[in-house]
Amino acid sequence: MDKNKLFDKFIMIFLIISPILDFFAYVQKEYIKFPISISLIIRGLFLLIIFIYLIRKQDNRKILLFFLIYFILALGSYLLRKVNIYYEIVNLLKIFYLPIMMLFFSKYTNSKIDDKFILKVYIVYIITFVIMHILKLDTQYIPIISAILVGLLPVTLNYVMESKNYILKVVFYLLLGLITYLIGTRLLVTGFLVVFFGVYVMRYKLEFIYNNFKRRFTIILSFIGFLVVFGIIVRFTPFYGIMKDTITSLNIHSLRDVYRFNTIDQLIFSGGLSQFADIMKDFIKGGYDTIMYGLGWNGVETLTKIDPFDILVTTGIFGSAIFIIMFTYVNFRTELKKEHYYSYVMFLAIAVFAGRTLLYPSVSLFIAVLYLVSANSIKIEKKKYS
Repeated sequence: MDKNKLFDKFIMIFLIISPILDFFAYVQKEYIKFPISISLIIRGLFLLIIFIYLIRKQDNRKILLFFLIYFILALGSYLLRKVNIYYEIVNLLKIFYLPIMMLFFSKYTNSKIDDKFILKVYIVYIITFVIMHILKLDTQYIPIISAILVGLLPVTLNYVMESKNYILKVVFYLLLGLITYLIGTRLLVTGFLVVFFGVYVMRYKLEFIYNNFKRRFTIILSFIGFLVVFGIIVRFTPFYGIMKDTITSLNIHSLRDVYRFNTIDQLIFSGGLSQFADIMKDFIKGGYDTIMYGLGWNGVETLTKIDPFDILVTTGIFGSAIFIIMFTYVNFRTELKKEHYYSYVMFLAIAVFAGRTLLYPSVSLFIAVLYLVSANSIKIEKKKYS
């Protein structure tokens, strides 16, 4: 087997075992008292391999050099503050995991990592969560699995809707129903609803406009049917109780009450805007050092769960600028197909409204993978019509 094929297999194996790494991380935390996460070590080694792969390519060296300069200067700043440097290294690598993976997957070619492959990973994630739920290890994992399941749903849902395999359709929708019932968070329920509506509109918009009344009626009826079933499932999930308690605690009695700052902050950002205002006081108080290199992981008691804000306060203006440069660099040189772009937008929306997306390698990995999957999908479509 040549080196390229071996590397391709290595990438595929890492992606498919990503849910299992998450599972093992929580098993270790609960049952195995070991100071360093095995999952974190494996993800760190994967990042190192990808970084070495990228640095060998001429067109990536300049942008990676900027990252290394910031990384060294930031660590120097943290060392002078005499904080726990291990946590700071981990935090920086977790944050820059996304742009480094984006650099890699936007240029890497592997025809086997396609929509079907993502569906397999998606199902592994659902099965893994069900096992974790049975073992009662799911509490801290819920926000992360919710972000992954909502973010990848446009790609997987579109693939299933296009498939002629009716067993796959039934199994997939049953799994979605099960996971909605088990998790039932605001993120998952609203995310699933938004994705289903968006995918439905993308697929049937033209068909609805140009077809006869009978076909239009069928499309509307099927969507109403989905809403009814979804509504029944949601009634028995934590989402219903959470929303009821939230509305009661915020004293929402009319539409006017919804537009108050406190209501928007609590209802949409879970108090993140208020927290950010408090954190910014420490951020500015620290002077040039914290403004340029951030407060670091040790300097922030509680993250806002609004990822762009958390990146700013922990990495500073210098770190945020490097992150944005790497991020936009990839986006300027690549394109995403419609359903993959929808997934990409959903991930970014989750990063703003729920957090735990751009800062978590298990989530950000699949944002980066969208570039490869989309490129493969575009190639297949071009072959089909050539």
